[in-house]
Amino acid sequence: MLADFQDLVDDLVRDAAQWVSPAQRDRAVALALARYSKDRPRELVEDVIVADGVEIPLPTAWGQGTSDLRTVECPVVTPPVPLDSAAWYIYRTPLGEQIGLVSAVTPGTTARLAYSALHLLTDTDDTVPADHIEAVACYAASLLAEQVATVHANSSDATISADSVDRSHPAREWAARAKSYRNRYFATLGIEINAQGVEQPRMEAAGVVVDMELPSTTGRGRLYRRG
Repeated sequence: MLADFQDLVDDLVRDAAQWVSPAQRDRAVALALARYSKDRPRELVEDVIVADGVEIPLPTAWGQGTSDLRTVECPVVTPPVPLDSAAWYIYRTPLGEQIGLVSAVTPGTTARLAYSALHLLTDTDDTVPADHIEAVACYAASLLAEQVATVHANSSDATISADSVDRSHPAREWAARAKSYRNRYFATLGIEINAQGVEQPRMEAAGVVVDMELPSTTGRGRLYRRG
């Protein structure tokens, strides 16, 4: 749960000077969870009722702008028969995203949606798999270590106390810790990095978004494909 995760991050960045505040730690945890949700999103399946035969209700954990619709089964049969991707669409309205069917079905038909969603980490919910908890904590710790390194960056060796003259500069030490923690995250998730420990760019399929001044066939908001 969240408290255990916070303790783990505290352990990773603990130091006598306590450079990291609880608020900074919590922001880093939120950023790490967002990064993990992008790299390994939750994959969920949910049944919803198409009350009017055309509009499919958004599933419970759907995130506006962050979730992707993988497949749609409507009606739900055994064995499953997902609809062709051209048979459904997502469009934006002033109230947010909506899912629609190109061809109407019988009102009250059940639709089964497979979709991605953000991970949860609260006092009551924790969707991060056990074998990835340390990795996500390491990513949060890397963000905090970078902040501490920045704090020390303006310090000169002359300002370091006499008993630490022979030690590495704190900025370098914290930067090295940040890199080490970040690399542990990448290694656990199988994300490729180069010799300098920098994440390799991902190869995305080429594509283009075109804004066409044409009405949709349903007369509703502009539709677009996601997922």
